[in-house]
Amino acid sequence: MKINATKMGSSDCFSDDYLFQQIQNGRYEAMELFFKRYYTPLCRFGMSYELNSCLVEEKVADIFIQLWTNRNILDTIKNPKSYIYVIVKNSLKTVRKSEPFYQQIDETKTINSIFSPSREQEIIENEQKEMKTNLIREILDIIPKKSRQAFELSRIDGLKYKEIAEIQNVTPKTVENHIAIALKYISRALESYKKRGLLNSI
Repeated sequence: MKINATKMGSSDCFSDDYLFQQIQNGRYEAMELFFKRYYTPLCRFGMSYELNSCLVEEKVADIFIQLWTNRNILDTIKNPKSYIYVIVKNSLKTVRKSEPFYQQIDETKTINSIFSPSREQEIIENEQKEMKTNLIREILDIIPKKSRQAFELSRIDGLKYKEIAEIQNVTPKTVENHIAIALKYISRALESYKKRGLLNSI
């Protein structure tokens, strides 16, 4: 008997442990909810190891297939979240590393342009949005790789220091230091851009 996906509602209603349990019991709808919860974050994380987005997406998709195929052993997994991040890391670490992934800050499509009062205003808004995105890309790009990865896992994906430590194979204290370093780089960059008047223009 399968779980009714409609009745289950949002994936946020269920813990990872509960979804893993349901997946082990053959509830494919639970697998779908788990996929929706982690596919995009895992792809973003994978891009820190491989720039080829198609390859990353393929590897991440394969991981969910493996989870379903090997669902009978899921009860041995203590932390599903860090477990799947480590799998992504291990599956991509042998792939040729390239430039770090630039996080797209505003991923949500907007229909505001449809109701824009003028084409000129629309162009201005698009230029400002592009400037903001480029500015954040520049800031992220100057952060050391390990510190940036820890920062993104914490601030973007919402992982705890202990979970990040398991993924990076370091201690929680090291994760804390990485994030402190990232915040220091960000603070210095923002101060520099502020003095140059770049922040006031967007």
